[in-house]
Amino acid sequence: MGGLKRLEEKVRSGTAKGGITVFLSLILTCVCALTGGLFESARTAGSGWYMQMALNSSLDSLMSLYHRDAFEAYRLFLLEFEDKEGLEKEMEPYCRAYLDAAAFYPLREDKLTVCGLTRITDEQGIHFEKEVLDFMKFGVWAQETDSGALEEWSKAMREAEQLGEITELYQENGRKILALEEAVDRIGDCLKRQKGYLKDADKALDQCRGGRFLSIASRLEAELNRIPGLVEAYEREADRLKEELAASEETLKEKQGDLGAEALSLTEQEMASYRSYTDTEGERRRAVAAARTRAAQNKEILAEAVSKAREVQDYIDSWDSDDDDEPDEEALWSQVSVILNRIRVDDGFESGRVRDKKKMRVLETVSRMAGKDLLSVCVPEGTKVSGAALDMRDLPSALVSVGAGSYEMSGIVLQDVLGSALFTEYASRFFSSFRTEKEGKTQYEKEYFLNGARSERDNLKAAVNRLVVVREALNLLHLFRDSSKRAEARTLALAITGAAGIAPLTEVVTFFILTVWAFAESVEDVKILMNGGKLSVMKTQEEWKVSLSGLAESGKRIWDKTPGSGDGRGLDYDGWLKLFFLIQDRVQLRYRMMDVIQNRIREKQSGFRMEQCAFRVEAEWYGKGAWIPVKRTAGREY
Repeated sequence: MGGLKRLEEKVRSGTAKGGITVFLSLILTCVCALTGGLFESARTAGSGWYMQMALNSSLDSLMSLYHRDAFEAYRLFLLEFEDKEGLEKEMEPYCRAYLDAAAFYPLREDKLTVCGLTRITDEQGIHFEKEVLDFMKFGVWAQETDSGALEEWSKAMREAEQLGEITELYQENGRKILALEEAVDRIGDCLKRQKGYLKDADKALDQCRGGRFLSIASRLEAELNRIPGLVEAYEREADRLKEELAASEETLKEKQGDLGAEALSLTEQEMASYRSYTDTEGERRRAVAAARTRAAQNKEILAEAVSKAREVQDYIDSWDSDDDDEPDEEALWSQVSVILNRIRVDDGFESGRVRDKKKMRVLETVSRMAGKDLLSVCVPEGTKVSGAALDMRDLPSALVSVGAGSYEMSGIVLQDVLGSALFTEYASRFFSSFRTEKEGKTQYEKEYFLNGARSERDNLKAAVNRLVVVREALNLLHLFRDSSKRAEARTLALAITGAAGIAPLTEVVTFFILTVWAFAESVEDVKILMNGGKLSVMKTQEEWKVSLSGLAESGKRIWDKTPGSGDGRGLDYDGWLKLFFLIQDRVQLRYRMMDVIQNRIREKQSGFRMEQCAFRVEAEWYGKGAWIPVKRTAGREY
């Protein structure tokens, strides 16, 4: 008590000292403030991390709502949505559950927004392909071939498809040349008839039969009148051939980069034979033009002869029968003969260059089937072709414009050939075709990848035609390598054009026969594939099916017999389609796959759209903590 009294007296007198106490009080205040600040800072940081965890978990929960049918059928993760607001509403309960469970981390006036959304159809379908490769790389597909073999296959397919297109152009050129030869034959036939009428007319004059002469002269005049039209028809065919050859030469230049040395040599050799033919054709064209001029001159001479004949006939008819002397009719009609003998008929066109027209027409008929609808020939007898049509509404492929003819083997995702093989293997395994049908409205899904038409029949027809084109090119290379078959084709060409045929024409016809032979064999090949058989890429002599003699005699009937199943070696129908996928435009293939997936899922869910499926979602969460604002962002992708 005494101590307190003394302290009180000192305070009253002003002699007491409190510096230490004040100092300690201030220190304590600062420590408390620092501790409180650190606590709030830790809570704010904790709020941020807690928000981040909540946002990440909410996104994980959202992404777990992937479309189950798409995953079960195609092993794809697709997050279906209507709009960003819908995704925000789906995420909000997950985020709210985290806030309710941690009152220590308060958040006021918070707002959750989806700030980024990547659709599965965005960026040329690259995200779709990434999902496919992620699935295929997990050992689901056993790698059976190395990258070198795949590169060889893709190169062979590109070369075969380009050569096949060139071959069909050459077939068309061959038909144009034959049409030109037929035009010349028609001129020759007309001149031959003129020569016969001249002979008959001269005989009638020798027999002093004026009426007979005038009748023959009338028919001769009709033949002379036909010459200008026949010459014009020839010139049209010649001009058309010239244009076609020029276009073919340009096409060959464009496609040279995709042709190997052997195929390039083959095409250049054939183009040289066409040039040789057209070089000789220039001289004949001048001769044909001269035939028109000669016909006009002959018409004038014939008109003069007819006029003279009528004059002679009138003179004879007006002769007075009472006169003792008879008119010298031979002398009178000889005047007409003198005029008639001034007519000259060209001999150069009397005999056509195509001798065996029957075989030539048979080969032409077969050739004209190239590029036409071959389903009736190739599809097994009794098989009903699907008449269904794809639902083309809102297709993913409508979102992009894909340039045809792009054969890039790598892209952003596919940096190697094996990646391309995985993607095409996915296309082969998860989708149906003519040989691997499955339940549903549409059957020919792989064929749709190649053609993209609405009609299933059109897609199957296009796939068959592409197979025929590729097989035709490969078969033509086989014929080019087989000297015995080439000699057989040349023998037939000589029989058609005549042993003394013009060399350039014989060469052109030989190549035409080879292309038709290769085409006929390719149709037989595709029939084998459509019946479930297999084919090697390049044939051996033992595997060749169509004989040239049988083709020249039977024509299209040679395909009537039931095809075999091959020798069990090589690729089946789906294997050949897979080779087409290797050289198909990658973006085009991605989107057409998505088209088919959308149509399949729409069979159960009519409003499904691939465009409304997300691959990646990014979200932002903003709010006010206890004292300061907090914002966090996160993103998730499949």
